[in-house]
Amino acid sequence: MATNDFLPFAVGGSANVLSQSAYAALSAITNGYSSGVAQSAALNKTWRQSSIMAAVLAQFISDQTGANSADDGTTATLLANLKKSMPGRLLGIQVFTASSAYTPGTYNGITATKARVRAIGAGGAGGGAAASGASTVSIGAGGCAGAYGELLVTSGLSSQTVTIGAGGTGVSGGSTGNAGGSTSFGALMVCGGGPGGVSSGAAAAAPIIATPGTGSPAAVTGSGTLIVVGRGALGGMGLAINASAAFISGQGANSQWGQGGQQSISAGLGANGPGAGGSGALSALSGAAAAGGPGGNGYLIVEEYA
Repeated sequence: MATNDFLPFAVGGSANVLSQSAYAALSAITNGYSSGVAQSAALNKTWRQSSIMAAVLAQFISDQTGANSADDGTTATLLANLKKSMPGRLLGIQVFTASSAYTPGTYNGITATKARVRAIGAGGAGGGAAASGASTVSIGAGGCAGAYGELLVTSGLSSQTVTIGAGGTGVSGGSTGNAGGSTSFGALMVCGGGPGGVSSGAAAAAPIIATPGTGSPAAVTGSGTLIVVGRGALGGMGLAINASAAFISGQGANSQWGQGGQQSISAGLGANGPGAGGSGALSALSGAAAAGGPGGNGYLIVEEYA
């Protein structure tokens, strides 16, 4: 069991100390004791006030760290153990918008040992639209959002490779938009990118529907302690009631950190935030081919704790 050398002074029930009110009224509180005959009760009160806080603080250090609080005239060890005795404090935040290397931060001499990592995969692009004729319409569905995940590192935080997924790019013509890339924190957490929106191709038979992205919604995987594993939302479907007037492309899926591209009657619009999907394109009334809107890039935040 850890020991504490810092002992409280004059804490007995019959200790010779001034009352709190008498002590608070002393001019020495402001000016200190002057030369002459010292009043032992006043001095004992002064020593007790300082010693009892030192004893309590030293005991806190020992209890929290298991280290001895030694009265050996040095301060470095006590200070280091005091810092260790208060784990769990938020030390700093690192934000990644591009692929890079993560290294645990050091703040005022304290290196982070724990973290909560929040990340999202990139969004998929909206579906493209093929060139249309006088009586045909081509519609793209909205791109899907990237998966959102949270990772908890409770000890042994170490350097990791951070990969930020690139948003899916739109493709002109009746083609599916490109999927977004995955965002990862080493192998501990991988947040998949959202699939791209599909295209209806040029069609005349109403209603014409462009369904959301192909494949399964983006998912979160990894070897770490995953506390949130949110799949990416699906993009909106494009719809044409007829080939002459009532038509709109699919909206890009919203993400936890951004809004999907807005519906369009021409080229798709890009996502408005990390991980969101781009909107689909639309071509009608002998319009030209158009590309779906691009998805939002991935994003990653590391909250670092003592």
